Amino acid sequence: MIAGLVLAAGLGRRMGTVKPLIRIDGTPVLCRVLATLDASGIRPVAVVLGRDAERIRREVDLAGRLVVVNPSPERGMASSLALGLAALPDDAEGVVILHADMPFLQPTTVRAVLRLATEADIAAPCWQGVRGFPVFFRRSQWDGLRASLHGDAGGRAFIRRHADRLQTVQVEDPGCVRDIDRPDDLTPQKEAPCCATSE
Repeated sequence: MIAGLVLAAGLGRRMGTVKPLIRIDGTPVLCRVLATLDASGIRPVAVVLGRDAERIRREVDLAGRLVVVNPSPERGMASSLALGLAALPDDAEGVVILHADMPFLQPTTVRAVLRLATEADIAAPCWQGVRGFPVFFRRSQWDGLRASLHGDAGGRAFIRRHADRLQTVQVEDPGCVRDIDRPDDLTPQKEAPCCATSE
C-alpha cells in the first residue's frame, strides 16, 4: 500500500491568504489536490495543516484523512514533512508527497509515478525536463530522508545525494511543476515551470 502526504501548513506570505482555501472554479485548491489523489487510488492520505488548521477543517471535508497539525509551521517545510511521515501507517510501503498548492496536477501523472513505484526507491514526473510532483519515496528511504530534513528544505538534498535511486517519467502535464505562490500564478496563461528546484 502506498500512502499520500499533502503538505498544507505553509504560511502563504507571498500569496497573502490561506492558499489551501483559494477557490478555482468554486472549489478550494486543497479539495482539488485530494480529489486528484483519490482518482489515482491512493489511500490513506495524510494532510499536514498549520496555523489555519481550524478554518481549513471548517471549509474542507477531511473525513477519512489522517490530519496532522504542525504547531510550529514557521520552522519550515521540513518540520511538516517529518510530522507527516510519522503519521503514516506502519504497513505503508511508500509515500507520494505533494503540496496543497498544486491544484492543476492531473491524476494521470500520479498514476505514472505509481507505475514507477513498483520498482523504484524514489520516483517523480518530469515535464519538459523539469522534475515535478508528486515524489515517491519507498519506506526504505524514509530514515535517510528524515535525517536530511532541515528548515524550509524538503527532499531535494536527499534526492540529489541519491540520484542513482531516482527514476523519472516524462509526462504531458504542466500541472506537475505548477504551484500557486503568488496571485498571478492563478491566471490561465501562467504555465512556466515554477518548481525547477522541486523537492
